[in-house]
Amino acid sequence: MRTVPGLRNLVLAAAAAVVATAGALVVHLQPEDTTRKITGTTDSAPGLAWSTSAAGFGRAGAEFRDPRTGTEFDTGGPGFVDGGDTLVTVLGVPDDMYLRDPVLVGIDAGTGAKRWQAPAADLTGCGSTPVDGQVVCFSSDRALVGYDLTTGAVTRTPTKWFPFAIATLDDRVYVAEGDVESDDVRVHAGTLADPEAYWSQAFDMGTLWEDLPFDALDVSHGQGVFTLGVDIAGFDLGSGKPTWTTTQDGCSDAGATSGAVLVRVRSECRGHEITGSDLLDRTGRTIATSNSKVAQFLSIDLPTDDTVPVLLGDSGYDRRTGSLLWTSPDLISTPQETGTATAIFGDVALLRDTNAHTTTGLDLRTGHRLWRTDATRSGTILGWDGHTVVLSDYTGLWAIDPRTGATSWDIPFLAVNTDPESLTGPSQLAAHGKGHYTYASAQTIIGLRPLKH
Repeated sequence: MRTVPGLRNLVLAAAAAVVATAGALVVHLQPEDTTRKITGTTDSAPGLAWSTSAAGFGRAGAEFRDPRTGTEFDTGGPGFVDGGDTLVTVLGVPDDMYLRDPVLVGIDAGTGAKRWQAPAADLTGCGSTPVDGQVVCFSSDRALVGYDLTTGAVTRTPTKWFPFAIATLDDRVYVAEGDVESDDVRVHAGTLADPEAYWSQAFDMGTLWEDLPFDALDVSHGQGVFTLGVDIAGFDLGSGKPTWTTTQDGCSDAGATSGAVLVRVRSECRGHEITGSDLLDRTGRTIATSNSKVAQFLSIDLPTDDTVPVLLGDSGYDRRTGSLLWTSPDLISTPQETGTATAIFGDVALLRDTNAHTTTGLDLRTGHRLWRTDATRSGTILGWDGHTVVLSDYTGLWAIDPRTGATSWDIPFLAVNTDPESLTGPSQLAAHGKGHYTYASAQTIIGLRPLKH
């Protein structure tokens, strides 16, 4: 066959163009979006991007656990540390009070695929956020242990301390160590490689080992708060300098909240009767006091900023000055007189009145009721993506608009997985943006993403 002059060159040029184009596509092509619509849900509901099961890791009876509670004992529920592109969870087999052969597993947050697996025996606890690309934990042999988010590579830093609490924030690791029963304790701020690189500070406080709280160290609200037994101390995150001390009388309780303030609920041990609440500023000064016998206990506390009032008793107080701003009867359930506030999202509080069987949205800036509905369905509040609040019960997930109370979407668990046990029970949810979620139960972790229309 006679070749037409120039044809070969044209064919080669075309082939080269195809190869070059294909190469360019390989460089710029994004992974295919495999998110599928969940049967029976509305178009506003997120779709299922991926699902991974504990059974899929090849260990009979294995379940997912939250790394933050450690692996020494099986005391925590399912969960994970959110490392952005990687989710880090514990995988182990429950055995009475223990987890057999626990490992830390890195899961690709975009696909659900396993990235790595590393031994994780005898971890006492882990920080809630990664530091310098690593999940940082401490172990019963007095070492700090880091797990690289990308590879799972393990870094160990032996110490002479006896650590009992860990917290992480930005580029710092905070460790509390010592003998709590001798009031001989210290807090250090540093890195995984040098855990006292920034500062070390001794505190004259303690408690019984059996009364040691899981959240003894809090660094997430603008100041450090260190709690042991009835003693509470505030400290500067940058320098470690103690800023104030206070006590919890009787059977009182206290917790840090946004704006570097502390809410202390006063309670008598006999009958556990609440006698009032106090608001302490970052210097330890009491700036507001309520003598109401009602206290508000929040499962999630996410105010927009420190201009959003804080709740004490049946009222809203300025969290900067302590000024009383408004009072609302919706904050008290009668006749038992209990607090109704369950969560704060932005500048809205969600209230649940178990006596009246209602759910209410309360404008925190004014104290005015935004909406009220009959509580025909009651679930656990899991999280907020800045737009909708996600809840769960044994049947599935659903979301509501906190400003209107309207249901935004509803996802039955059986539409995701036909095994009725795979997604129920205790759980954790992380919101990564509007309509982007990761949901973890003991048996299954799923990724939810908005559907492209």
